[in-house]
Amino acid sequence: MPLLTPALGAVLVAAGLLVAVPDWRLSLVALLVEYLGAAVLLTQLVLPEVALVKLLVGLLVVTLLAVTGWQAGFGLRAVPADGAVPPARRLGLEVRTGLTFRLLAVLMVGVAAAYIASQAHLALPGLEATPALNTASYVLMGLGLLNLGLTDEPVNVGMGLLTILIGFEMFYAAVEPSLAVAAMLAGVHFAIGLAVSYLALLHHADEQRELES
Repeated sequence: MPLLTPALGAVLVAAGLLVAVPDWRLSLVALLVEYLGAAVLLTQLVLPEVALVKLLVGLLVVTLLAVTGWQAGFGLRAVPADGAVPPARRLGLEVRTGLTFRLLAVLMVGVAAAYIASQAHLALPGLEATPALNTASYVLMGLGLLNLGLTDEPVNVGMGLLTILIGFEMFYAAVEPSLAVAAMLAGVHFAIGLAVSYLALLHHADEQRELES
């Protein structure tokens, strides 16, 4: 099977954007692309029904986070009534401090993970015959861990955890491809989504109270 596929390329670019771009709106799109690309790649290992379940779970989790982001203003700080404090916009298209570092970190971790995945003796169990899945699993888990180390915002932390989980699922699907396991892991995705939503709304409420005081 070919190593470089459109699904693999989309997954890797999306995972890199999640680390480099802190804007929640772009990150939600990137997370959705991760779920979609992972579902397409998993059709090499599991039944289409199982891959469809994983895609539907991704759609629901992204919808949950999108509603939370809308309620929290997508991470943009509110402006007091007198307009004394400008909004701290974190748009991914803006030049901001740390962007170069994040891009270099994404490149370094991505290249390192792809190199490890290319070594035959380091292939994850069950993924030896599917190099695209093996590479995606390594890179997703690596970039997910990197994202956790570079952010302290609940939503971005949650997206990092979900990225790690998507990468882990690609590996675990080769060990246990049953629908029951897919349902169990779907519960983990929902649990992370709910916890992230709750913490994000608490964080947003704290910011509102600080502005009003």
